[in-house]
Amino acid sequence: MRLTEYAAEGISPAELDYWRAQSGSEIAPIPVDYEKIGANTVASTANVSIYLTVEETQALLKKVPQAYNTQINDVLLTALVQSFYRWTGKQELLVDLEGHGREELFSDVDLSRTVGWFTTIFPVILKLENSHHPSEALKSVKEQLRKIPQRGIGYGILRYLRKKSHASGDILEATPQAEVSFNYLGQFDQMVGESPLCGFGKESPGEGRSQKGLRKHLLEVNSLVKSGALQVTWTYSENFHKYSTVEGLARGFTEALKSLIAHCSDSEAGGYTPSDFAKDELSQEEIDNILGAIEY
Repeated sequence: MRLTEYAAEGISPAELDYWRAQSGSEIAPIPVDYEKIGANTVASTANVSIYLTVEETQALLKKVPQAYNTQINDVLLTALVQSFYRWTGKQELLVDLEGHGREELFSDVDLSRTVGWFTTIFPVILKLENSHHPSEALKSVKEQLRKIPQRGIGYGILRYLRKKSHASGDILEATPQAEVSFNYLGQFDQMVGESPLCGFGKESPGEGRSQKGLRKHLLEVNSLVKSGALQVTWTYSENFHKYSTVEGLARGFTEALKSLIAHCSDSEAGGYTPSDFAKDELSQEEIDNILGAIEY
């Protein structure tokens, strides 16, 4: 009920304009190895998993954020866009991002003791300003992610809860379907803790979906930190992609991620972006000029 009311009255014009702009973009489809071999079913899926070392993961979690005031999603998504650019030659990537869905929209609603799975899924078009320079690529993606209103929860509210009498719902239905999804699930070590009563089960949880079910995305990229190391799993359909194609894409992602980690770990790396001074409404050029004058 509260979300329905929010859909009708709580969405700001600026937020609506943001999602309208997303829906009006044209994005080229990602390449496939096979066409019309079969459907994108759960039964046709396979996985490619890559890992960072514990040392690399610790640098990603602790050293990297200090350089450009970033979050782990900023770095992972920068590496993701860079890896797709190397594969497709396109500087834009349309990706569905998944969030925890517990945004604080209402001051009188407390979800902290609510048990269950909340989630938000929303499309974002990420563009590389300078794919070859780690700092420029990272700062660009960081700023694009900071511009997403309400961490993306408004997209689903507008698309599925706003009455059809509002044009916004129809417009968002025309949003191009992302063929790639991304989700960072967090640090599972912190969730489980050191208690001997909690841990990861060794048993298989069984099938979560019917093998005949159709998948929404061609490539699903899920990442988490477990036992101190980052694990990134790429799920794809063997009816559309070869193992070698996805393995190469995952390897390119790892190389890009390691390059970002190395750059941000350098003592000379660092800088600020407009979202760090949101109240002052400074451009990147103005920030660079001010910092340049101070250093001089």
